[in-house]
Amino acid sequence: MDISYDIILFFVGILVGFINTLAGGGSSVLYPVLIFMGMPIHTAIGTSRVGFVAQGIFSVAGFKSKGIFIFPFNLYVALSAMLGGIAGAWISLQIPGKNLTKILAFVMLIIAVLILIQSKIKKPSETSRTKGKWLLISLMVYFIIGIYGGFIQAGMGFMIILAGTLVNRFNLTEANSIKALIVLIITLPTLYMFAVKGHVNWVAGFFIAGGTAIGSWLTSRWSVQVNENHIRKIIASIIILLAIKLWFYQ
Repeated sequence: MDISYDIILFFVGILVGFINTLAGGGSSVLYPVLIFMGMPIHTAIGTSRVGFVAQGIFSVAGFKSKGIFIFPFNLYVALSAMLGGIAGAWISLQIPGKNLTKILAFVMLIIAVLILIQSKIKKPSETSRTKGKWLLISLMVYFIIGIYGGFIQAGMGFMIILAGTLVNRFNLTEANSIKALIVLIITLPTLYMFAVKGHVNWVAGFFIAGGTAIGSWLTSRWSVQVNENHIRKIIASIIILLAIKLWFYQ
């Protein structure tokens, strides 16, 4: 692939970083863009995970530097999710590309809805639940989320935040810290699995990773007044349009 292709992916990565930081669901834009640029869906999923590793490392380090590190609970659920992720990646690699593309298009529509309702998620008043039966329940819940994450990953962050707030009673910052570690721990072995099958374009992945890191950093420091609800609606609309086009894409 020529350098112009990689430069485009770098700027797409910036957009994905912006979306992930502001609303979430950036991979729902990245996957179809890679597919429309000629990448098979399995390669699009595998290549995207290069960026997820970079994003995960910086996110985990950032939360830890601020003292937001729910240890050892975060490690327990991350390892449980990783086992699910390995199973999910294996399933994904068995599905023909055309069928997987249809599944992705359907998932994107669900993600668009989640983006619109995400701001309504509130932390209940109860104390966080991380021990005893709640630890066992959490291990099962995050294992199931891990299966989905290994399978297609798009929108996994929403599921982790929902589990963190509804099951564990975490506030949004705590749930996001759990999300960062789980995404990183799941992505490492699943990236390897896709790479072994030849479904990773490393050069493209590094350009995407660089753009995502810059986009996330700039957006997190964006100081201008902005109506997040309007932006969420715009992002959801874009994802819906991409999903419709992807459904009919040959």
